[in-house]
Amino acid sequence: MEQNNNHMSEPSRKGRKKVGLIAALVAIVVLVGGYFAFQSHIANEAEIEIARFLRENELDRDIRYREIDASLIGQSVTLYNLRLSLQGTEGTVGALTVSNYDLDERSGQLRSVDLLLEDVDFPIAASPFGLFGGPSPFLIGMDAMRGDIGIEYEYDIAKGDVLAAVEVSMPDLLDGEFEVSISRFTAPPVERFSARGFNTMGRMLDDMGKADLNSVSLRLTDRGLKDRIAEYASVESGAALDGAAYRKELFHKLDHQISENPPQSRFENDMAEVAKSVLDASGGTLKVAYEPQYPTPFEDIGSAVFEVMFGGFGGLGKQATRNRDALSDMIDRDVLKIEFDS
Repeated sequence: MEQNNNHMSEPSRKGRKKVGLIAALVAIVVLVGGYFAFQSHIANEAEIEIARFLRENELDRDIRYREIDASLIGQSVTLYNLRLSLQGTEGTVGALTVSNYDLDERSGQLRSVDLLLEDVDFPIAASPFGLFGGPSPFLIGMDAMRGDIGIEYEYDIAKGDVLAAVEVSMPDLLDGEFEVSISRFTAPPVERFSARGFNTMGRMLDDMGKADLNSVSLRLTDRGLKDRIAEYASVESGAALDGAAYRKELFHKLDHQISENPPQSRFENDMAEVAKSVLDASGGTLKVAYEPQYPTPFEDIGSAVFEVMFGGFGGLGKQATRNRDALSDMIDRDVLKIEFDS
């Protein structure tokens, strides 16, 4: 725009050229003005629809936001300064952006959607239960979920294929990525998700049992979580060491145990190396992937794989004893991969 003004200020040899530049400038102003007017209209329409949805489902007191913006070019809607209330616990989200939204009007099924939650701050209730076999988040000084969350979802209605990914970034704790590919799945219409109760979730779980798993992967990058867990474990054991020092102590103990009782299988050997790498230094990335040669029905998947994915190192130890041969075979065939990059 500024460049056009400079051209207009230069002497013109032909009045016709000057008129053409003025006309082009006016056209640009009209186009931009029309775009912003249309964008404002989209934002207003989106706000009306969101307000109606929240009101009809009695969620208008649980989900509140201060501002809404719609992008015609990016085909996205962003809600700013959200306040969420879940079972009496209130949290905030700096911005929620919804993009790549594609709804099949005939079936009501969602073909695709991308969600980005930025500056999430949601309190974590005190609980004795932890994740991945570790201590409760509250016990390691994690009183709230703070960070960004990204979700991508794609669904092929004709084939029943689902590809979903979740990415989490929590400063000073960890970064995580989870991806899953499913086939032969029938997704319910979106409107069913607005129904209160567990009927929809129950039906989804039934459909999941009939679906096939194509692949699943998990990636966790340490940003300080290991030292927090180690420091908590140090206090529990009475060692009273900081996280890094206690990790080193655990590393030497594990190394001695392995030398006294060598691994009996490929799986146990790989897990021992992963455990030593985890304890040896802060940081690093744990990667777990399961990709069978052929799609595997969920009802036929043994508990071993999901114990490996979600059970933590305690779960790994139990499964190594009961399913070490099967898991070793998976690793040999590259069906199951468990790696740690320092």
